[in-house]
Amino acid sequence: MLDKQNKSASWEHRSLRDCAALFSKDHIGEIASRRVSTGFPELDRSLGGGLTNGLYVLGAVPGLGKSTLALQIACHLSGHGIPVLYFALEMNRTWITAKSISRADFLLHRGAGLQVADLLNAEKAHGLSRHEWERIDQAREQVERESANLYLYEQGPGLTNIGEIQRCIQSFRDSHSQQYSGLPLMVVVDYLQILAPQENTLHASDKQIVDDNVRELCKMRDQMGVIILLISALNRVSYNRPITLDSFKESGSIEYSADVILGMQYQEINKKNFSLDAAKARRPRELELTVLKMRYGQDGVHIPLHFYSDSSCFLQPDGAGASMSSRARELRQALSAYPVQYHDGFHQRARRLKG
Repeated sequence: MLDKQNKSASWEHRSLRDCAALFSKDHIGEIASRRVSTGFPELDRSLGGGLTNGLYVLGAVPGLGKSTLALQIACHLSGHGIPVLYFALEMNRTWITAKSISRADFLLHRGAGLQVADLLNAEKAHGLSRHEWERIDQAREQVERESANLYLYEQGPGLTNIGEIQRCIQSFRDSHSQQYSGLPLMVVVDYLQILAPQENTLHASDKQIVDDNVRELCKMRDQMGVIILLISALNRVSYNRPITLDSFKESGSIEYSADVILGMQYQEINKKNFSLDAAKARRPRELELTVLKMRYGQDGVHIPLHFYSDSSCFLQPDGAGASMSSRARELRQALSAYPVQYHDGFHQRARRLKG
């Protein structure tokens, strides 16, 4: 596929007739982009098949799990060989790793094990049983396998603004060009309102800083051809209301510049008898992703999710988004030699079921 700059040049001074000619079997590869799965089939369908080059914004109230969801999606892509650069401007590497181990343990054993806070508690760690350490070791090995292509960048003196993020991305591409040749690159920024301005502007308002950073992220999307998942805060007045585009803090540039805007909220928040305390107390918490904006598709779609907050794990209500149990993997591997066919309903063609 052509890189972004060459592709842009190839479209200059072309008539619509010339552009239409590219939509042929011989040339479609020059303009069509690859889509990668989030690990959540319903979300993939709502996104037209998965993630592709673009700016995706995810917003939710504090504590609802937006960083956890972004991390789970990032780990899924990494586990399928897609490089992911995760710019953690709020959490440190230790906390992120503990969340990943807690989620892996939950998926491997279909039940909650130790919570993140327990894993990072020295007194509790020294008191763990042999069986508990065996579970932790299994989960750790799973995380090691799935996160080999996930690269963490912590906020620090060398990482405070969007310009430094751009330099990190370019440096990564220069040093890993052969390893990840031909693959898309995903960038996670957690989160927008923490990003400092690229230049020291004493009189810039919070909205101006956000606008400038969103513009720079759009340049990264267009010039570097990357998938950007940007986490955003909401306005405080929107905390107990159904999420809308107006809910996003300093939302002007986000609303107009993002390709996709996803809002996460409790499923029953629209009901008159909704109780926030009752919703928080449920296990799992019953949440939904609302597609508030879809530049090239349908918005207004609601995607149900179950959030096991004590295990840092999201699942679709039907169980999608979870890794298979060891027995299920064994059965699938045993059956993979047979030419089973299925019809995916989206691409309108039959494919071979792969293990």
